[in-house]
Amino acid sequence: MSDYNQYSDSDLVLLLKQDEHGAFTEIYYRYWKRLFTLALHRLSSRAMAEDVVQDVFSGLWQRRHHTIIEALGPYLAVATRYAAIRQLAKSRQILDTADIPENLLQDGDDTASLRFLQQSMQEQLQLLPEKCRLVFDYSRNQGLSNKEISRQLQISEKAVEKHITKALQRLRLQLRHYLHLLSILP
Repeated sequence: MSDYNQYSDSDLVLLLKQDEHGAFTEIYYRYWKRLFTLALHRLSSRAMAEDVVQDVFSGLWQRRHHTIIEALGPYLAVATRYAAIRQLAKSRQILDTADIPENLLQDGDDTASLRFLQQSMQEQLQLLPEKCRLVFDYSRNQGLSNKEISRQLQISEKAVEKHITKALQRLRLQLRHYLHLLSILP
């Protein structure tokens, strides 16, 4: 039997894809405490945190053949955050689940939450006045500075700042139930 604690994370991921139970066990022992601490911080319940970490490791094993993992630690941390969000949604402690599509709460895919938030944000942005929406798009999606936006749209930098502030306020107001989700996205 190999001494798996000598392997790097990337080596362990490769061995995991080859169905090496020892590699999975090493990943578990290497990361369990960190993931539990992360989940406990978000959930404030030991039992729920344990369930979340169990779900993360179970999902890691189940999807080991088709999941691309470039950095194991960050991958597991993000998976834990999303699992905690799903756990909170199921227990109705934070989210008002009446506003969230049923399939999102049951979906095991970590990208479902991100897709839902992006769709909700896009819907809210479409409700903004055209110039405000355009300024926000230039700023956040195209990465232009306020000065560049000002020149391109022939408006003052103060007007650019005002439009960005208005868009952000609108998003915060309309998506306030989901702001804690936004704060943990990578």
